[in-house]
Amino acid sequence: MAAVFWIIWTARNDMVWRGKLPSLDWASEQLHKLQTDWKEVYTNRNQDRVNEAALADWSPPPPNFIKCNVDATVSREGAGYGFVLRNHEGTFIAAKCNRLLGEEDPFTAEVLGVKEALTWIKSQAFSNVMIESDCLNFCTAFNSCFSDFSYVGLIVKQCKSIAMDIGNVSVSHIKRSVNRVAHELARATVSRAVSGVWTSVPPDCISHLF
Repeated sequence: MAAVFWIIWTARNDMVWRGKLPSLDWASEQLHKLQTDWKEVYTNRNQDRVNEAALADWSPPPPNFIKCNVDATVSREGAGYGFVLRNHEGTFIAAKCNRLLGEEDPFTAEVLGVKEALTWIKSQAFSNVMIESDCLNFCTAFNSCFSDFSYVGLIVKQCKSIAMDIGNVSVSHIKRSVNRVAHELARATVSRAVSGVWTSVPPDCISHLF
């Protein structure tokens, strides 16, 4: 609306002060240009703020460690998980995401996502790993010494077993804003049917966050 008013005002001034009546084609072209310029500036500015916030909160692991951020999402479109690995310099190492077919429980999806991450990490022979998740229930369950014989509790037990096979593994809870990279990857898995494994170069859906 502001762009429309601006074009009308500009055309009025050209007519009053210069005796020139702009054409409709000119007005349409200028309107499109103003709208496009505004959208680009607004989008880039907000994206920069998001990236700065994510980078300010996320901290790299110590040397000789890798950090794995994991997240899962459940919606009417389905469920999926995503995890991202980075080294002590914050450099992207790898990422993986996929759908969780038939899963509707958010907590179970989060635990299955971590299980998938640990399984993949074990296959790559990493030994010093820091897992970060924004699911407090999972982090509490993983670090608890009590046994839970529910279905999801048994999956947590499997996660602990895989972690022992890997070696030095820790699990920590973080805010969702800090876990943004994994969250965006999991969401893209469901909303845009993104899936696969990436090494060295992150997928397009999260490349803007590095």
